[in-house]
Amino acid sequence: MKDKKDNDEQLGLAVLQVLYDFARADIPATPEALADWLDTPKPQLRDLLTRLDAQGLIDANRTRLTMKGLVLALSMAGTTKQAKRAA
Repeated sequence: MKDKKDNDEQLGLAVLQVLYDFARADIPATPEALADWLDTPKPQLRDLLTRLDAQGLIDANRTRLTMKGLVLALSMAGTTKQAKRAA
């Protein structure tokens, strides 16, 4: 059960990052595009979007980050940049 929770958490973070990247590239985000991009079954992704919406990280109806989700996605992007510089 822990593995599924860890996988869901990793997928949730990936969704936030992809939504951020899509917005920066001006690519329309849809559940179908996210599922294809992340190679994830659509039903699993829709369930995850519902949970992320309940946590206030995304607006599932518009498939967009909320301000709270944007802050998290930006902090992940900053951490990734710092790790690349340190390497």
